[in-house]
Amino acid sequence: MPPAPVITFKAGICEVDDSSRPYKVRPKAEPGYLYIYKEDDLPHFCWRPRSAPLSDPTLDLIMFPGDGTFKPFEEKTSDGKPLVNGRIYVLRFSSSSARHLFWLQSKTQHANGDPSWFSPRDHKLGEIVNQLLQGEEVNVRQEIANLPTGGDDGGGDDDTAMEDADEGPFGGGHHRAASGGAGAGATGGDIREEGEGSREGGADGGRA
Repeated sequence: MPPAPVITFKAGICEVDDSSRPYKVRPKAEPGYLYIYKEDDLPHFCWRPRSAPLSDPTLDLIMFPGDGTFKPFEEKTSDGKPLVNGRIYVLRFSSSSARHLFWLQSKTQHANGDPSWFSPRDHKLGEIVNQLLQGEEVNVRQEIANLPTGGDDGGGDDDTAMEDADEGPFGGGHHRAASGGAGAGATGGDIREEGEGSREGGADGGRA
């Protein structure tokens, strides 16, 4: 059993269909959790279906401080419209071209229901994750307690849906699903395809 996560929140996996242009971001409908736990002073970046136990994550990446970044995808078209119709975070690595895409499954907090709008709460969640990936000390429980609980419409934590959307500047660096020892049906690029050592390893902490 891995140590208890320090942060957990609702998110699903996205895949990139690069069989045509423009590329398509295809969200997988399966409800899931993104979470981080620490072992031997190294953060593990994990995703699991909500139906799976903590001991059986689909994705478990050992993150070396400073190698990974977790940033919102907020690119827009020339007329100012979002390129995707959901709130997507991208996990990138400085040591390789591997990328993992995740979409936030909690309900949008936008007053008019804009599915691509990142609320201050959404941004703060990403900042906490990114700080943990940089090896920074974060009082996660305090940060979670201070998170905004709603937008202009008082939106809560209900699940939302996301449709397929055109995807522009991710490029060919995204890798398709690979099991790579993470278990049957593992999703996301296997870092070992890039010649790196395995990042995979395997009670919720601060839940947002």
